[in-house]
Amino acid sequence: MNELQRLLEDAGVEIYQVKEGELEIAERVRYHMMDSGLRIRMDEQLALIFSVRSQQSDRPSASSETLFSAVRDKVSADTTARGYQEVASERVEAKDPMDASRVLDVWHEITFAKTFPKSNDSVPSLIEDVRWALSIEKYVTAS
Repeated sequence: MNELQRLLEDAGVEIYQVKEGELEIAERVRYHMMDSGLRIRMDEQLALIFSVRSQQSDRPSASSETLFSAVRDKVSADTTARGYQEVASERVEAKDPMDASRVLDVWHEITFAKTFPKSNDSVPSLIEDVRWALSIEKYVTAS
């Protein structure tokens, strides 16, 4: 187990999955552990990355830009204030697991990221941001 993983777990942050150069953070929902959509990339620096989405099914006639704007309107002020940057936006087709040709919904997903120095001194700030990011609603209903 690497040092960062141990420090996160000591602080009560659950790890969902460990991949090469990346830790996926877990979110416990009832008794089941769920992927929270948060991950820490461990390159030259540490980066906390998460995505927030809106769904086409909420407003079937809305344009993609309207649905992306719903996400930005809901979270951009808070993410910017905490030092996050928008690093990607994409339309993701949620397909029927039984019939891949059938699209069930289209998600309009925006990914935010913040970097931290790769040192033990930055771990308390990283843990604070993990807790903050876990508290954000990752699904924005378009109104």
